[in-house]
Amino acid sequence: MTKKIQLNDEQWKTLQALYEAAARRSPTDSIKVSSRLRSNGFVASDQRGTFFLTDQGLSRLSQGR
Repeated sequence: MTKKIQLNDEQWKTLQALYEAAARRSPTDSIKVSSRLRSNGFVASDQRGTFFLTDQGLSRLSQGR
């Protein structure tokens, strides 16, 4: 189980936005991702700079706000 790291409203909304973008196959380049989400392993990016949730990010999202 992923440690439940405290997220502020903006970080939580970012995780939700990335999840919804993936579900709709929408681009994520307009979503601002904080370095904290990346450093905690919740979000990663590919060579094109497209952001996506990692398994750890999905796990954290499933834990609820």
